[in-house]
Amino acid sequence: MLERLFYSFTTFILLVIGLISKSLNLRQRGSLGILVGDILRIISPSRQKITFENISNAFPDKSKEWVKKIVIDSYRNLGITLVELLVLEKIYKDGITKYIQYENIELIDELYSRGNGLILLSGHFGNWELLAFSAGLLSKAEITIIVKPQKNYIADRYLNKLRVMGGNSIISMYNSARNIIKILRDGKALALLADQSATEDKDIYVDFFGKPAATYETPAALALKFKSPIIMGFAVRQKDFTYRVKLEELKFDDLNDDPNGRIELTRRHVAKLEQAIRDNPGLWTWQHRRWKHTLPQNNEKN
Repeated sequence: MLERLFYSFTTFILLVIGLISKSLNLRQRGSLGILVGDILRIISPSRQKITFENISNAFPDKSKEWVKKIVIDSYRNLGITLVELLVLEKIYKDGITKYIQYENIELIDELYSRGNGLILLSGHFGNWELLAFSAGLLSKAEITIIVKPQKNYIADRYLNKLRVMGGNSIISMYNSARNIIKILRDGKALALLADQSATEDKDIYVDFFGKPAATYETPAALALKFKSPIIMGFAVRQKDFTYRVKLEELKFDDLNDDPNGRIELTRRHVAKLEQAIRDNPGLWTWQHRRWKHTLPQNNEKN
Protein backbone atom coordinates (compact mmCIF):
# COMPACT_ATOMS: atom_id res chain seq x y z
CA MET A 1 0.00 0.00 0.00
CA LEU A 2 2.75 2.43 0.97
CA GLU A 3 4.69 1.49 -2.14
CA ARG A 4 1.71 2.23 -4.38
CA LEU A 5 1.16 5.58 -2.65
CA PHE A 6 4.80 6.50 -3.20
CA TYR A 7 4.65 5.48 -6.85
CA SER A 8 1.43 7.46 -7.30
CA PHE A 9 2.96 10.54 -5.69
CA THR A 10 6.11 10.47 -7.80
CA THR A 11 4.03 9.98 -10.94
CA PHE A 12 1.94 12.98 -9.91
CA ILE A 13 5.15 15.02 -9.62
CA LEU A 14 6.07 13.95 -13.17
CA LEU A 15 2.65 15.05 -14.39
CA VAL A 16 3.07 18.46 -12.75
CA ILE A 17 6.53 18.90 -14.26
CA GLY A 18 5.13 17.89 -17.63
CA LEU A 19 2.28 20.38 -17.33
CA ILE A 20 4.69 23.18 -16.52
CA SER A 21 7.09 22.10 -19.26
CA LYS A 22 4.29 22.09 -21.85
CA SER A 23 3.61 25.79 -21.26
CA LEU A 24 7.24 26.83 -21.89
CA ASN A 25 9.15 27.55 -25.05
CA LEU A 26 12.22 25.56 -26.01
CA ARG A 27 14.79 27.66 -24.12
CA GLN A 28 12.59 28.01 -21.05
CA ARG A 29 12.06 24.26 -21.03
CA GLY A 30 15.81 23.78 -21.17
CA SER A 31 16.18 26.04 -18.15
CA LEU A 32 13.55 24.02 -16.29
CA GLY A 33 15.46 20.86 -17.15
CA ILE A 34 18.66 22.37 -15.76
CA LEU A 35 16.82 23.14 -12.51
CA VAL A 36 15.40 19.60 -12.32
CA GLY A 37 18.87 18.17 -12.95
CA ASP A 38 20.39 20.30 -10.19
CA ILE A 39 17.70 19.10 -7.78
CA LEU A 40 18.33 15.46 -8.73
CA ARG A 41 22.03 15.95 -8.06
CA ILE A 42 21.48 17.58 -4.68
CA ILE A 43 19.04 14.94 -3.39
CA SER A 44 21.20 11.98 -4.45
CA PRO A 45 24.60 12.37 -2.74
CA SER A 46 25.50 8.69 -3.02
CA ARG A 47 24.73 8.60 -6.73
CA GLN A 48 26.58 11.89 -7.17
CA LYS A 49 29.62 10.27 -5.60
CA ILE A 50 29.44 7.39 -8.09
CA THR A 51 29.15 9.91 -10.91
CA PHE A 52 32.25 11.78 -9.73
CA GLU A 53 34.24 8.54 -9.38
CA ASN A 54 33.21 7.31 -12.84
CA ILE A 55 34.26 10.53 -14.55
CA SER A 56 37.50 10.70 -12.57
CA ASN A 57 38.38 7.14 -13.56
CA ALA A 58 37.52 7.70 -17.21
CA PHE A 59 39.51 10.97 -17.39
CA PRO A 60 42.39 10.53 -14.93
CA ASP A 61 44.32 13.44 -16.45
CA LYS A 62 41.56 15.99 -15.82
CA SER A 63 41.40 18.33 -12.84
CA LYS A 64 38.98 17.96 -9.96
CA GLU A 65 37.27 21.19 -11.05
CA TRP A 66 36.75 19.83 -14.57
CA VAL A 67 35.28 16.59 -13.20
CA LYS A 68 32.88 18.53 -10.96
CA LYS A 69 31.69 20.52 -13.96
CA ILE A 70 30.97 17.33 -15.94
CA VAL A 71 29.09 15.93 -12.95
CA ILE A 72 26.84 19.01 -13.02
CA ASP A 73 26.45 18.87 -16.80
CA SER A 74 25.54 15.17 -16.70
CA TYR A 75 22.79 15.72 -14.13
CA ARG A 76 21.49 18.68 -16.10
CA ASN A 77 21.35 16.50 -19.19
CA LEU A 78 19.20 14.06 -17.24
CA GLY A 79 16.90 16.87 -16.16
CA ILE A 80 16.53 18.26 -19.68
CA THR A 81 15.89 14.80 -21.11
CA LEU A 82 13.17 14.20 -18.51
CA VAL A 83 11.26 17.45 -19.06
CA GLU A 84 11.44 16.92 -22.82
CA LEU A 85 10.23 13.32 -22.53
CA LEU A 86 7.21 14.57 -20.60
CA VAL A 87 6.16 16.82 -23.52
CA LEU A 88 6.64 14.42 -26.42
CA GLU A 89 3.00 15.02 -27.34
CA LYS A 90 3.66 18.75 -27.76
CA ILE A 91 6.88 18.10 -29.66
CA TYR A 92 4.96 15.75 -31.96
CA LYS A 93 2.26 18.35 -32.64
CA ASP A 94 4.73 21.21 -33.09
CA GLY A 95 6.71 19.25 -35.68
CA ILE A 96 9.67 17.09 -34.77
CA THR A 97 12.12 18.87 -37.08
CA LYS A 98 11.86 22.01 -34.96
CA TYR A 99 13.61 20.07 -32.22
CA ILE A 100 15.94 17.60 -33.92
CA GLN A 101 17.76 17.56 -37.27
CA TYR A 102 19.42 14.57 -38.94
CA GLU A 103 22.28 14.91 -41.39
CA ASN A 104 21.36 11.65 -43.11
CA ILE A 105 18.04 10.23 -41.96
CA GLU A 106 17.76 8.50 -45.34
CA LEU A 107 20.33 5.94 -44.16
CA ILE A 108 17.65 4.26 -42.05
CA ASP A 109 15.33 3.76 -45.02
CA GLU A 110 18.20 2.62 -47.24
CA LEU A 111 19.34 -0.16 -44.90
CA TYR A 112 15.81 -1.02 -43.78
CA SER A 113 14.79 -1.68 -47.38
CA ARG A 114 17.23 -4.61 -47.59
CA GLY A 115 14.74 -6.70 -45.63
CA ASN A 116 17.20 -8.21 -43.14
CA GLY A 117 15.91 -6.22 -40.23
CA LEU A 118 17.75 -3.26 -38.73
CA ILE A 119 19.39 -2.51 -35.39
CA LEU A 120 19.42 1.10 -34.23
CA LEU A 121 22.02 1.38 -31.49
CA SER A 122 22.79 4.27 -29.17
CA GLY A 123 23.45 5.03 -25.51
CA HIS A 124 22.08 7.10 -22.63
CA PHE A 125 23.52 10.16 -24.31
CA GLY A 126 21.96 13.53 -25.07
CA ASN A 127 18.23 12.99 -25.40
CA TRP A 128 18.06 9.31 -26.30
CA GLU A 129 14.28 9.33 -25.89
CA LEU A 130 13.84 12.02 -28.55
CA LEU A 131 16.31 10.16 -30.77
CA ALA A 132 14.19 7.01 -30.89
CA PHE A 133 10.93 8.96 -31.09
CA SER A 134 12.12 11.06 -34.03
CA ALA A 135 13.67 8.14 -35.91
CA GLY A 136 10.26 6.50 -36.01
CA LEU A 137 8.58 9.68 -37.24
CA LEU A 138 11.12 10.65 -39.87
CA SER A 139 11.82 7.24 -41.41
CA LYS A 140 9.73 4.50 -42.97
CA ALA A 141 11.06 1.89 -40.56
CA GLU A 142 8.72 0.04 -38.21
CA ILE A 143 10.67 0.43 -34.97
CA THR A 144 10.37 -1.50 -31.72
CA ILE A 145 12.26 -0.01 -28.77
CA ILE A 146 13.71 -2.37 -26.18
CA VAL A 147 13.16 -0.76 -22.78
CA LYS A 148 14.05 -1.62 -19.21
CA PRO A 149 10.89 -1.52 -17.06
CA GLN A 150 11.00 0.91 -14.14
CA LYS A 151 10.25 -0.16 -10.58
CA ASN A 152 7.57 2.51 -10.47
CA TYR A 153 5.10 0.64 -12.65
CA ILE A 154 2.62 3.54 -12.62
CA ALA A 155 5.14 6.01 -14.03
CA ASP A 156 6.43 3.29 -16.35
CA ARG A 157 3.02 2.88 -17.98
CA TYR A 158 2.68 6.63 -18.36
CA LEU A 159 6.11 7.10 -19.94
CA ASN A 160 5.59 4.17 -22.29
CA LYS A 161 2.39 5.78 -23.60
CA LEU A 162 4.45 8.82 -24.52
CA ARG A 163 7.14 6.72 -26.22
CA VAL A 164 4.68 5.02 -28.60
CA MET A 165 2.78 8.17 -29.50
CA GLY A 166 4.74 8.65 -32.71
CA GLY A 167 4.16 5.10 -33.97
CA ASN A 168 7.01 3.16 -32.36
CA SER A 169 6.35 -0.01 -30.37
CA ILE A 170 8.07 -1.07 -27.17
CA ILE A 171 9.13 -4.40 -25.73
CA SER A 172 10.64 -5.19 -22.35
CA MET A 173 14.28 -6.21 -22.27
CA TYR A 174 13.05 -9.09 -20.10
CA ASN A 175 10.67 -10.31 -22.80
CA SER A 176 11.35 -13.61 -24.47
CA ALA A 177 14.22 -13.72 -26.94
CA ARG A 178 11.82 -15.33 -29.39
CA ASN A 179 9.79 -12.13 -29.69
CA ILE A 180 12.90 -10.00 -30.18
CA ILE A 181 14.25 -12.38 -32.82
CA LYS A 182 10.90 -12.35 -34.66
CA ILE A 183 11.17 -8.59 -35.13
CA LEU A 184 14.39 -8.96 -37.11
CA ARG A 185 13.20 -12.07 -38.98
CA ASP A 186 10.18 -10.06 -40.10
CA GLY A 187 12.52 -7.41 -41.49
CA LYS A 188 11.63 -4.76 -38.92
CA ALA A 189 13.82 -2.53 -36.76
CA LEU A 190 15.01 -2.81 -33.18
CA ALA A 191 16.18 0.25 -31.22
CA LEU A 192 18.21 -0.36 -28.10
CA LEU A 193 20.76 1.11 -25.72
CA ALA A 194 23.73 -1.07 -24.80
CA ASP A 195 25.80 1.15 -22.53
CA GLN A 196 24.85 -0.08 -19.06
CA SER A 197 26.60 -2.80 -17.11
CA ALA A 198 25.64 -6.26 -18.33
CA THR A 199 25.43 -9.63 -16.59
CA GLU A 200 28.60 -10.44 -14.69
CA ASP A 201 29.07 -14.00 -15.92
CA LYS A 202 26.89 -14.31 -19.06
CA ASP A 203 27.90 -11.39 -21.25
CA ILE A 204 31.31 -10.25 -22.46
CA TYR A 205 33.98 -7.82 -21.28
CA VAL A 206 35.42 -5.16 -23.56
CA ASP A 207 37.47 -2.09 -22.71
CA PHE A 208 35.55 1.11 -22.05
CA PHE A 209 37.78 4.09 -21.29
CA GLY A 210 40.65 1.66 -20.90
CA LYS A 211 38.95 -0.56 -18.31
CA PRO A 212 37.18 -3.90 -18.87
CA ALA A 213 33.41 -3.47 -18.60
CA ALA A 214 30.71 -6.14 -18.71
CA THR A 215 28.87 -5.40 -21.96
CA TYR A 216 25.70 -6.81 -23.49
CA GLU A 217 26.44 -9.30 -26.24
CA THR A 218 22.93 -9.11 -27.71
CA PRO A 219 23.41 -6.38 -30.36
CA ALA A 220 26.43 -8.09 -31.89
CA ALA A 221 24.91 -11.58 -31.62
CA LEU A 222 21.70 -10.51 -33.36
CA ALA A 223 23.47 -8.54 -36.09
CA LEU A 224 25.83 -11.38 -36.96
CA LYS A 225 23.21 -14.12 -36.82
CA PHE A 226 20.60 -12.37 -38.99
CA LYS A 227 22.94 -10.15 -41.03
CA SER A 228 20.95 -7.18 -39.77
CA PRO A 229 22.76 -3.87 -40.39
CA ILE A 230 23.59 -1.68 -37.40
CA ILE A 231 23.13 2.09 -37.42
CA MET A 232 24.57 4.15 -34.59
CA GLY A 233 23.56 7.71 -33.78
CA PHE A 234 23.65 10.20 -30.92
CA ALA A 235 21.43 13.22 -30.32
CA VAL A 236 23.91 16.03 -29.59
CA ARG A 237 22.32 19.00 -27.86
CA GLN A 238 23.05 22.43 -29.27
CA LYS A 239 23.22 25.73 -27.38
CA ASP A 240 19.63 26.55 -28.37
CA PHE A 241 18.42 23.20 -26.92
CA THR A 242 17.81 21.64 -30.34
CA TYR A 243 19.62 18.47 -31.40
CA ARG A 244 21.80 17.35 -34.27
CA VAL A 245 22.25 13.72 -35.29
CA LYS A 246 24.66 12.08 -37.70
CA LEU A 247 23.91 8.44 -38.36
CA GLU A 248 26.63 5.91 -39.17
CA GLU A 249 26.46 2.33 -40.34
CA LEU A 250 28.68 0.08 -38.26
CA LYS A 251 30.34 -2.29 -40.71
CA PHE A 252 30.91 -5.94 -39.77
CA ASP A 253 30.96 -7.82 -43.07
CA ASP A 254 34.50 -8.95 -42.26
CA LEU A 255 33.38 -10.80 -39.12
CA ASN A 256 32.10 -14.33 -38.63
CA ASP A 257 29.14 -15.33 -36.50
CA ASP A 258 31.24 -16.83 -33.72
CA PRO A 259 32.50 -15.75 -30.27
CA ASN A 260 35.43 -13.81 -31.71
CA GLY A 261 33.15 -12.01 -34.15
CA ARG A 262 30.73 -11.05 -31.39
CA ILE A 263 33.54 -9.72 -29.22
CA GLU A 264 35.04 -7.66 -32.04
CA LEU A 265 31.70 -6.18 -33.10
CA THR A 266 30.96 -5.30 -29.49
CA ARG A 267 34.33 -3.57 -29.26
CA ARG A 268 33.49 -1.57 -32.35
CA HIS A 269 30.17 -0.21 -31.12
CA VAL A 270 31.58 0.49 -27.64
CA ALA A 271 34.44 2.44 -29.25
CA LYS A 272 31.91 4.59 -31.16
CA LEU A 273 30.05 5.32 -27.95
CA GLU A 274 33.27 6.18 -26.13
CA GLN A 275 34.26 8.63 -28.85
CA ALA A 276 30.87 10.34 -28.66
CA ILE A 277 31.30 10.69 -24.90
CA ARG A 278 34.83 12.04 -25.23
CA ASP A 279 33.52 14.66 -27.64
CA ASN A 280 30.69 15.69 -25.27
CA PRO A 281 31.32 14.15 -21.81
CA GLY A 282 28.56 16.11 -20.11
CA LEU A 283 25.88 14.52 -22.31
CA TRP A 284 26.34 10.95 -21.03
CA THR A 285 24.64 9.37 -18.01
CA TRP A 286 27.61 8.78 -15.72
CA GLN A 287 25.38 7.94 -12.73
CA HIS A 288 25.31 4.24 -13.58
CA ARG A 289 27.95 1.90 -12.10
CA ARG A 290 29.34 0.96 -15.50
CA TRP A 291 32.37 -0.86 -14.08
CA LYS A 292 30.67 -2.58 -11.14
CA HIS A 293 31.73 -6.05 -12.34
CA THR A 294 35.36 -7.08 -12.56
CA LEU A 295 36.74 -9.29 -15.30
CA PRO A 296 36.56 -12.93 -14.13
CA GLN A 297 39.78 -14.89 -14.07
CA ASN A 298 40.28 -17.19 -17.09
CA ASN A 299 37.32 -15.63 -18.89
CA GLU A 300 36.93 -17.79 -21.99
CA LYS A 301 34.70 -15.33 -23.82
CA ASN A 302 37.55 -12.86 -24.38
